[in-house]
Amino acid sequence: MFKNRVVEKALDELSNRTVNMPDIVRSVICLIDLSILNEPNLDSYIQELFDIKKNKIMSVYYAPKRSKEFASYIPLFCNRHLHWDGTLVHPMKKKIFSKKYDLLFNFFKKDNRALQSISSHVKADFRVGYATVDHRLNDLMFGNENNSAEQFFDTFNNFFFKISTE
Repeated sequence: MFKNRVVEKALDELSNRTVNMPDIVRSVICLIDLSILNEPNLDSYIQELFDIKKNKIMSVYYAPKRSKEFASYIPLFCNRHLHWDGTLVHPMKKKIFSKKYDLLFNFFKKDNRALQSISSHVKADFRVGYATVDHRLNDLMFGNENNSAEQFFDTFNNFFFKISTE
């Protein structure tokens, strides 16, 4: 109950922020729900789109529960990382949330308090994700027909570079 209020407050603050469309994308963060994305290594798509180095791309993974099959995904958040009081508890939290990114990709299709909290704590100028989640999380939203990473990035490429920054 209390954590719901804390997450809602963070989402409200996020909706009141100023959206900055980056002229040049130098850093990208991806929040990936491992249950919906079959190809969690998105670096090659992002490098091709923006011509940036791999060390400027951060991937943050989410799974409802920790398991051995997800052991290679670092950093991995799960539901237990959202504390009862609404705070996120994770050893890499400071490293992830202290940096500012030009672009955030939210690769999750269903609202989930842990994912909403993680996403709302990321400092990103522009946010992209699915229209099926809370609209306060994303500045550019795509429908569920963009299931694969290739479809998602093709659609992104069609829209993002045509958005006027003036």
